[in-house]
Amino acid sequence: MTATVVPTDNTPPLRAVLVIDDEQGIVNAVRRELSTPPLGRYRYAVEGFTDTAAALQRAKEKEFEVVITDFRMPQMDGLEFLKQLHAIQPDCMRLVLSGQTDMAALVDMINQTHIYRFIPKPWSGYFLKSSVMQAIDFRTTQINNRRMAKMLRDKGIDLPLDAINRVDQILVVDDDISVAHAVARDLTHHSRLDDVFSAMRSEAGPRSAPELDSARISVQVTESPAHALKMADEMTFSCVIADYQMPGMDGGKLLELFAEKQPDSVRMLLSGVANLDQIVFALDMAHIHNFIAKPWVDYELRAAVAQALTRRRLGLENAVLAKMCRARDLDFTSD
Repeated sequence: MTATVVPTDNTPPLRAVLVIDDEQGIVNAVRRELSTPPLGRYRYAVEGFTDTAAALQRAKEKEFEVVITDFRMPQMDGLEFLKQLHAIQPDCMRLVLSGQTDMAALVDMINQTHIYRFIPKPWSGYFLKSSVMQAIDFRTTQINNRRMAKMLRDKGIDLPLDAINRVDQILVVDDDISVAHAVARDLTHHSRLDDVFSAMRSEAGPRSAPELDSARISVQVTESPAHALKMADEMTFSCVIADYQMPGMDGGKLLELFAEKQPDSVRMLLSGVANLDQIVFALDMAHIHNFIAKPWVDYELRAAVAQALTRRRLGLENAVLAKMCRARDLDFTSD
């Protein structure tokens, strides 16, 4: 499969985009929007479907760089569709286009399928195009880094021992400092339920889920968003977990500013009061990796953080190896 359609003339290669909505008019409107100036630096080959089964079948035949799917569809909801698409094309960037959903459904999509953006209906043309462009940029970097890292590993060249920090620094921000300490305690102390939860996950699939190693994490806490940003100037954090409702600055804005300072950090929103619009903002502007509802379950919190840190570490390792690969003039990037 290939995700890029190369024209016969000198025009830039077309980027393959899959669009799924039960309304043909919406499919046509997205295709029209992506082909209407200003186009940006990419041109798109858009394939649209109103039938999820047909879209999945097509995904088995052709690789797509981005999928834009509605959430509410009569045959299969967007969450289930993205789960099945991920099994076929794990590198396809996932954007959700919807005019109606609920908070629980959006949280499931963030936590289970790690959607890249949520685009509300009616959409802004600029936001739609910039989201697709940024998704392609992110995907290209990840795939190129992974390819070059594999080249070096295949040659027996691995990371220098000090290339990646061995200890992951985690920052918890909550204006109720007792809550911040409770999160820190759950991340650093093993629960008896962890063993049960781990056993359940191992029975569900052949690959065991990552688990937190208390010897490799250090948790800092603060009740002040302003102090958290100051800490980001002084220390590199692998993960930041922020409550949403805080005086002076909400968690969504804090995570957005934190992402500007430390784009490689894993960002998680913790809240019992955030609404749908606030979660959408945090997803689109701060690119949160998970939403954790209060009150949380300790082993589920630990599992979410462990999984996110594992993905982050692999991405950083690939980036370092890719840099080493380029230094050896072994740059096998895609187009």
